[in-house]
Amino acid sequence: MEDNRARSLTHQALVELQSALDAANTYEDFLAHADTIVHREENQLELPVELGAPEHLDATKVAGRDVQNAPLVYEYLGALDRANASDRRLWTFLAFSTYREYMENRWPLAEVRNWKGRVRDRWLMGNSTRGRLIRHGIARLWWVSSLTYDPQTKHPLAQAAGDPFAYTREAFKNEDRLNALFDREAGALPDLVRSVLEYATQGGPQATDKHLQVIMKEMTLVYGYRDISYLDADGLRSLVAESAPPVPAGK
Repeated sequence: MEDNRARSLTHQALVELQSALDAANTYEDFLAHADTIVHREENQLELPVELGAPEHLDATKVAGRDVQNAPLVYEYLGALDRANASDRRLWTFLAFSTYREYMENRWPLAEVRNWKGRVRDRWLMGNSTRGRLIRHGIARLWWVSSLTYDPQTKHPLAQAAGDPFAYTREAFKNEDRLNALFDREAGALPDLVRSVLEYATQGGPQATDKHLQVIMKEMTLVYGYRDISYLDADGLRSLVAESAPPVPAGK
C-alpha cells in the first residue's frame, strides 16, 4: 500500500544537510550524502495529514514554466497557516524528496559554477525570511499562489479568465516580476499585489518589470507610514496609478 503521509524533516536533518554542503567538494557528492540524510527514518517527521501523490511539475527550459507549476503545488499542499508555511523543514524536505526531479531540472547544480550558492538559495532554507521563501525552489510556488489565489474569482483578472489562479499566472510570467512584487514588505498584501498586476496587464511601458519594481518600492515606502491594508480595491488602484513612474513621451 502506498504511503501518502505528509512528511517534513527534523532540525537535526537540516544541520546535517548544511554540514554536508560545507564539506562537499562536488555537487554529486553532496546530493549523494543528502539522499542518505533525507531518507533516514529518524530524520523524517510524519505530519497528521495525507496528501496523496503530487502532480508532475514541468521543468522544461522555457520562460514562464512555473505559470502552471505554482497552482499544482498550492492545490497539493492546500491552504497552510502562516506558521507551517514558513517552516523551513517542510520546504527542504519537499525540495530534496517529493519534488526532487523538478528541482534537478529546474534548478540544476551541474550548470552553475557556484553550485553551493544555488543549493543555499533554491534547495535548502537557512531561515524563513520573506526573501528566502520567495527564492526557494518549492516554497516560492506555494507562497506566490497563496498571495494571489482568488477562489471565488471575484477580482477582475480572475473573473475575466474564469480562473482562480489568473493573478498567480500573471505573477509568474518571469523571475524579475516575482522579485519586484514579493521581495518587499508590501508584497505580503494580496489586494495590493492584485492591483499592481491589474496595472501591469494594461500593457506597454506599464508592463515592464522595471516599471513594476519602482511601483512596489514606492508602495513599501508608503506602507512604512500609512496602513494601506484597509484601502478598498478602488483606493489601491488609485494609489498604484499615482505611484507609477511617468511613461516616457512617445511610448
